[in-house]
Amino acid sequence: MGEIERGLDSVVGKLSDQNYEQSLALYRLWFEIGQTYSQFPPDQIFGAIWNNRSSRSIDPASGKLIHPTAHLILRFAKDAESDDILGPHSAGLQDRLCTRILRDFFEDNMRSMPYSFGGYSSFADLFIVGTNLVAHWANLGYVNEVAIRKHILQSLTFHPKLHDHQADALIVLFKLAGATFGMYADPSLVDRCFELLKGHYNIRDSVKGRLVQVRMPHSAKGGHRANANFRR
Repeated sequence: MGEIERGLDSVVGKLSDQNYEQSLALYRLWFEIGQTYSQFPPDQIFGAIWNNRSSRSIDPASGKLIHPTAHLILRFAKDAESDDILGPHSAGLQDRLCTRILRDFFEDNMRSMPYSFGGYSSFADLFIVGTNLVAHWANLGYVNEVAIRKHILQSLTFHPKLHDHQADALIVLFKLAGATFGMYADPSLVDRCFELLKGHYNIRDSVKGRLVQVRMPHSAKGGHRANANFRR
């Protein structure tokens, strides 16, 4: 990787609400320079986003589950697709990123299971990062309905007891995309998610417990719907 590529990666890794427009302009400038004089690999933009999707603010063990700049990663991918300089190198960028994130979501869920009853594996941070991105892309319609209705929540709740990383993922999904999952998922499955969360955390005595306050499900047309109030 050359110096320009490293610099572009750094721009994506330092996105913030305060510097977004300046960062996008800087990326466009140096991408055009690099593409003109160095010839980047075909997936340079995809790689820059993928390699810098994480956040130091994610720390599941201490209850820090919400990615503070996930919305900017999605915004950057969207802007890259429509940009006159970046667009020709970004065809289908959001779809490709979402497909990769969703694949890794299922892989990391399975990979983390041997460790997460007694603590957090090395995969937990990236799993929660991916869960944040899955939630945002679900809201934007990039996660297909079948995955929302049949796969995502089911993959977290098929055991009678949640693993730690699965409980954390449910908090993220319902905090960021609760309306989306509530619209497509079976009501009885949503109820099961909340029942498992209630049994997983000590609501009063743990950091995670204070992240979620769950009330008993009430009757709803066609089934039962659990109500929850999530807060950071």
